Amino acid sequence: MGDIVKNSQGNFWRMAAMVGTLGMEVIFLTIGGAWLGKWLDSIFSTKPIMLAVGILLGLTLGFVIAGYTLKGLMKE
Repeated sequence: MGDIVKNSQGNFWRMAAMVGTLGMEVIFLTIGGAWLGKWLDSIFSTKPIMLAVGILLGLTLGFVIAGYTLKGLMKE
């Protein structure tokens, strides 16, 4: 019985770590895209356009990279 509890707790923490990793990838890339878009807006004077493009690119890249990470973690 003790082994079952240890294995289920290990799986819980592994899943929690995986969800945290995937979330952080999406969040950091979205924030990075927003920062880059805002910086490009200040250079080219295109106030909201580059910010929106940066956020969309960050979200897209975040989900794509999170998908690759999930695919790699599922192989283990």
